[in-house]
Amino acid sequence: MEFVADIMMEFSDPWLVVALLVTAAVMFLLEVCTPSFGILAGLGILALTAAVYFAFRINSLLGLGVLLGCIIGTPAYLYWMVKLLPNTPLGKRMFLKKARDATNEATPEADELAKLVGKTGVADSLLRPCGTIRIEGKRVVALAEHGLIKKGQKVVVIKAGGTDVVVRLAETNKVPQTDV
Repeated sequence: MEFVADIMMEFSDPWLVVALLVTAAVMFLLEVCTPSFGILAGLGILALTAAVYFAFRINSLLGLGVLLGCIIGTPAYLYWMVKLLPNTPLGKRMFLKKARDATNEATPEADELAKLVGKTGVADSLLRPCGTIRIEGKRVVALAEHGLIKKGQKVVVIKAGGTDVVVRLAETNKVPQTDV
């Protein structure tokens, strides 16, 4: 038993406390950067606990200071890693860049369909709720906002995004029906 007590007293060096705190910081950094599923974070918490223990063995005031430093410093360090690390030169190499907004880029006709919002056309087929309309001389696949729209009824485009065109019945629905 005296042998273990001698070893523990030998390890009660302030440099051991510093080494354990640095080890914990490295473990938390590696946890953020690698998929260890919490194993490295657990080792970091274990290193923090050991640092507090050895700090209390040296001096109770030092132990209290290290404990308070861990309670305040660990959340601040984790916040820095999650929020600020991706913007540092090292973080830019480690993390993927945010994807740019590619709305309406997948289809060439998306911009053309977006220009149809507010224009009126004629139902070329029965829309229940999907069908075709004829607008500006073109046949376009459209979706009725609600209900059924019969062939030949006037419709107005209320929304267009990507390849989706949403229509509703126009105020005046009397359009001569022609068979094409």
